[in-house]
Amino acid sequence: MDNRRNFIKKAGLGLAAAGMVGVVNAQEPKKTNSKIEQSEDGYATSSSFKTARNIEKIKLKVKAPLLVPYHSENTAAEKGTGHNFFRSEAFVHNPFTINCGGISGSPVVMDADGKFVGFMTSYGCENSVFSFDGRETLTVSVPEGQELYVDESGKGDEAWRAYNTEMMRRLHFEPFKVIPEFWKDVEYCTWVEQKKQSKVRQGHFKLLSHDFIKDYIRKINELGYPKGKLTLDHGWGIFPDGTIESGFGSWYPDPKTFPDFRKTMDMISENGFTPGLWIAFPKVHHNSIIGKSYPDILGDWRSNSPSSPTAERWINPRADIYEYASEVINRFYKMGVMKFKIDMSYNTKSDMIFIHKELYRAAKNIDQTIEMEFHVPDIFFAKHTDVIRTNDIWIDDKTDWPSRVKMHYEMSMKSCPGRLINLDHIGGNDTVGINAERWLQHLEMYKGKTGYPLVSLLPHYYGQKVIDKTGEYLWEYQKSERKVISDFYTKG
Repeated sequence: MDNRRNFIKKAGLGLAAAGMVGVVNAQEPKKTNSKIEQSEDGYATSSSFKTARNIEKIKLKVKAPLLVPYHSENTAAEKGTGHNFFRSEAFVHNPFTINCGGISGSPVVMDADGKFVGFMTSYGCENSVFSFDGRETLTVSVPEGQELYVDESGKGDEAWRAYNTEMMRRLHFEPFKVIPEFWKDVEYCTWVEQKKQSKVRQGHFKLLSHDFIKDYIRKINELGYPKGKLTLDHGWGIFPDGTIESGFGSWYPDPKTFPDFRKTMDMISENGFTPGLWIAFPKVHHNSIIGKSYPDILGDWRSNSPSSPTAERWINPRADIYEYASEVINRFYKMGVMKFKIDMSYNTKSDMIFIHKELYRAAKNIDQTIEMEFHVPDIFFAKHTDVIRTNDIWIDDKTDWPSRVKMHYEMSMKSCPGRLINLDHIGGNDTVGINAERWLQHLEMYKGKTGYPLVSLLPHYYGQKVIDKTGEYLWEYQKSERKVISDFYTKG
C-alpha cells in the first residue's frame, strides 16, 4: 500500500525486519514495508478537512524501557527522580497535547537498543500518538499531514542529532552564532534564598524588597564571586486580593516593598549586575489586574485534573497575548530589565506553544538582546526561546535526585539544539534537604557541562568549603570560553 506521506528515514541502513517500517533514503519518497492499519476518527478543525481524517498505524518492534523525553509530570515525584522519563509499562501518549510538566522534551521515543522515532510536523498533532503495549510493540498513529522519522540503526544519539538537524531546517531556525555577552554570564536568582530566610508558610512570597536585594548583592560581593545576571523571583509583584494566586496577571511591583522599582534596577546595574525578572505569564487569576480588565485572557482551570473555579487559571492561548506581553515586558525593559525568566509553563503543549511564540515575539520586537528563558526544551519550541533552564531539583535522601539532574540536563541539551542552557539552582530547591555534602555533589555534576551556572541560595550557610568550591567553579567558568549553547545537532 502506498504511504500518503514522505516518511523521513536515515539513509543507508537497509530494510527493517519483516512487518516493520522500511528504512529508506531521506531524500526519496518511497513506499514502506509497514503493516498499516487505516482508521477514521471524524476529527476536523478549521485548518483541516471538513470530513474524516485517515490515520496510518505504524508498528515497530521495541525493547523496554522506552525513553519518552516529552513526559514529565508536574507532581511531587517529578521533583526528585528522573525515572519518569522512562516507560516499561503500557502507555498511550500524544506528545503534542501532553502537559509540559517541570521539563518536557521533544516528541520522540527511543528504545533500550537505541531505536529512534520522532514526529516531524505539528500539523495533525491532535491525532499523532505513541502507543506501547507494555511488551515489545510501539504503535505510532500518523494522521494525514504528519511525517515520521525512524532510525533503527541502534545509534540513538546519532539519530537524534540528525533528527534535530532536519527539524531545524524544517522549522527554519539556525543555532545561535553570536549572542549578547551578558547572556553567558553567571546568574544569581533570589528564589531559594527567599525560601531559606522565610520563617512562616508562604512567607518567601512576601520577603523580596529593595533592602533584600541590597543585602543579597552585598553578600555576593563579600563572597568575592563574579558579577553576572541578578533575577528577582516570585514575590516582587502585588497580590490584589491578598492571595498569592491573584498575583498571576498582576505584574506590577509591590509599592510597599519596592517604592521605586527603577531605583532597585539601577542599584543592581550600578553594582555591575544585569537585572532580570521572574514572570509566570502562562497563569492568570480572575482577581488579577489583567483578569479583571481583560476577561478573555482567562483560559482553562485544569492541568492534570479539575480544580476550583476560584483558583488561578491558564492563560487563554487564543487571546491577544502579544499585546499583553508587549505592554508588560516594555514596562520593565524601560526600567532596565534585560532578562525574563518565564515560569509555570505547565499547561498542555498544544496551548503552551502559542503562548511561548507570542511572549518571545513581543520581547524581540522591543529589543533583540532581551534574554528570554523558558523550561520547555522541545524542538518545536526551540525557535521561540533564548535559554532553556534545566529547572530546579529537590535534593534530599528520599529521592533519586542525581538521576533527575542528569535527565533534566540531557533533555535540555538534546531537545533544544542551538539554544543556551541554564544550569539551574546549584544546591537544589528544597532548603530542608540541602546540606554541604549534597551541595558539593550537585555542583560536581555541573562541572564541564555546556551551559551557564545559576546560584540562588548563597552558600555561606554551609561552611567555608562550600563557599570556596562554589567560588572556584564560578570563576573557572567565568574565565573559560564559556560554552553555553547546545550543539546537539549534526554540523554540516
